[in-house]
Amino acid sequence: MEKTKILFVCSQNKLRSLTAEKMYENSNYAVKSAGTEKGARTRVTEGMIGWADLIFVMEKRHSDRLRSKFPESLAGKKIICLHIPDNYEYMEPELIEILEAKLSPYIELPNNQKDFMQRVLEPEVMDTWEEAVEYDSMDFTEVNTDFAELAIKLGPIAGKILDAGTGTARIPIIMRQMRPQWQVIGIDLSANMLKVGQENVEKAGMRSQIQLELIDAKKMPYPDNHFDLVVSNSIIHHLPDPLPFLAEVKRVLKPNGGILLRDLLRPFDKEAQENLVEMYAWECNPHQQKLFSDSLQAAFTIEEVEVMIQSAKLESVKIYQSSDRHWTAERYWN
Repeated sequence: MEKTKILFVCSQNKLRSLTAEKMYENSNYAVKSAGTEKGARTRVTEGMIGWADLIFVMEKRHSDRLRSKFPESLAGKKIICLHIPDNYEYMEPELIEILEAKLSPYIELPNNQKDFMQRVLEPEVMDTWEEAVEYDSMDFTEVNTDFAELAIKLGPIAGKILDAGTGTARIPIIMRQMRPQWQVIGIDLSANMLKVGQENVEKAGMRSQIQLELIDAKKMPYPDNHFDLVVSNSIIHHLPDPLPFLAEVKRVLKPNGGILLRDLLRPFDKEAQENLVEMYAWECNPHQQKLFSDSLQAAFTIEEVEVMIQSAKLESVKIYQSSDRHWTAERYWN
């Protein structure tokens, strides 16, 4: 049986319609979302209008815009206005509740939506000595090496490199081993993480090549257009609002600079979260397993990352799911 095709429409396709699409992506319906305005994440096309069996718009102005632009394609189509204003964040719980209530007379809510995982913040800084030592003892060699190898591909042969949220400096050490010409600065907001990191740097014999600094990545002291490449692994899920950090990345990076951001991907539901913990942290102690589980729930979805990167005006950045538990945002140095 062919699925009913539903199109959700708002202005920019970054918050309301995108949330509705996410809510129904694993339902008995075929769903798409789009925006009416120039600069929308995905803009409404005549093909989308022809594809849809049912069109939901967030405000009357959206239906007016569609009728003026696609009068022939809309002939015989049903457009329903939900009257939801533009003052909610992507996947905000209140927005989800409103969409559920407004859509329930027309379409059935998928069962798994009731268990959709909302973001729950964890502490921005792991700042006790015990936490730093325990974090450093966890074996991230494989993922850190994979990250460093990609950084080498994206960056210049020689240059100034910033690692934001460097933690215990494992990634700068690997990058410097692969690219001896790089001068790396690693910053973090945890003094104890940096203390462990400095020990690691000195053990690696790289004291003069890797500089570690206690700096807030949301308020960096560096001049504009300073770095050739900015990398950051797993800082974003620690930030209540990553936009100030992303704005700083844009500011301190040279116009032709490279970007490599990677972090955990928030699972769809509790079951997926538990499966990831069992798969990747089964050898860890209970406290380490909880740290990983909490980090998964504090992470962002691909759609949320796309909205943030666009809002920060970071251009030509490729955003994709790079594993079953990670997203990556990258841009080549040129």
